[in-house]
Amino acid sequence: MSKRQLTLQPCCHTAKRRRPPPSQLQQLRQHVYLVVDDWESGYSVRKIDIDAMYSDAGADLDDDDEAEPLPDPPVVRFYGRHCRLSHFGAYGTSILAILGPSDATRPIPIFDTKTLGVKLCSLPDGSSPKPLFASVGGEHYLMLGSSVYVLDALPPRRTEQGKQCSWTKSHKLAPFMSGEVVSFAVHPNDRLLFVSKAARTFVLDTKCLAWMTPGNWVMPFKGQAYFDDKLDAWVGLCRHNGGVGYVCSCEVPPMADYTSMSTMPAWKLGDQLFNADERHLGATLLYLGGISDYCLIESRLHKDQEPFGPCDGPRRRVLHFTKFSLKYDKNGELRTTRRTARSYQMTEGHELNEIFFTPVAFWM
Repeated sequence: MSKRQLTLQPCCHTAKRRRPPPSQLQQLRQHVYLVVDDWESGYSVRKIDIDAMYSDAGADLDDDDEAEPLPDPPVVRFYGRHCRLSHFGAYGTSILAILGPSDATRPIPIFDTKTLGVKLCSLPDGSSPKPLFASVGGEHYLMLGSSVYVLDALPPRRTEQGKQCSWTKSHKLAPFMSGEVVSFAVHPNDRLLFVSKAARTFVLDTKCLAWMTPGNWVMPFKGQAYFDDKLDAWVGLCRHNGGVGYVCSCEVPPMADYTSMSTMPAWKLGDQLFNADERHLGATLLYLGGISDYCLIESRLHKDQEPFGPCDGPRRRVLHFTKFSLKYDKNGELRTTRRTARSYQMTEGHELNEIFFTPVAFWM
């Protein structure tokens, strides 16, 4: 009689992980939240799913009539006067807007994109034609003129009705005005904020709220730049003549040397992302994380609008979204890969044309 061989089961059997339900996966996903002036009483926030890009960025996207309408309905709308698109900022998963007059007794709304709830925050004294919002080390900073404010910790989501967050004002003024800022970036140590104006760069040490001047050099970016861990560099849109419309990267000043640097760190010009012709209004670059993933949003006049000509009624615009990744090629040059695109069209909700053309959008 033959002996039957037994097969032993492993004693460290591991159960399969359960896949989160679709509703939870949807909450974990991040989206682009685009602020547009398409409402006659203020501004709308539209939620854009950039994972739904379907066109190769090399395809012909010049047919403005083929552009889709923006996703409807909007996530939220903010009442407020027009021509203040630059007065929107973001903190964590929240969007805040300073749309009313500069009155410390009037609270401003802060909209949480995850809970869809609204908090109130007291408005700092003072005013500025263009405030600067920046998040450093988990804290949110606001510059109005030369004044610097730090947002107090947001109250818990479950809190007593009517409780507001507020701003703490630093007793140290910035050595420039917020409206003069051309670019800014956060050091990877999550402590230093680099800010460039026309001919000089300043550094805010957020631990002591002290300002320093490293030297008479300016970062090569227009608007916000982001530290890319994979590239070990800041990345942003180029501001130099001949480089407008291109992405570029810049070395980050070492902590030991940044206070004594007399020249701008080395930087590289990458590929062209858009054509800054007469229909170009502005562009914004968002860092999506991942393996050097980015999203470019360009605002352009619709082809039926005459550049620099009179505008009878609300203006039509087209918003081009381009999602791409960055890498250094074998020669060390900055190159874009995996480019996809999608276009939307919109009509302004009023006859007062915005003076701030750069798209306002947040990744959260």
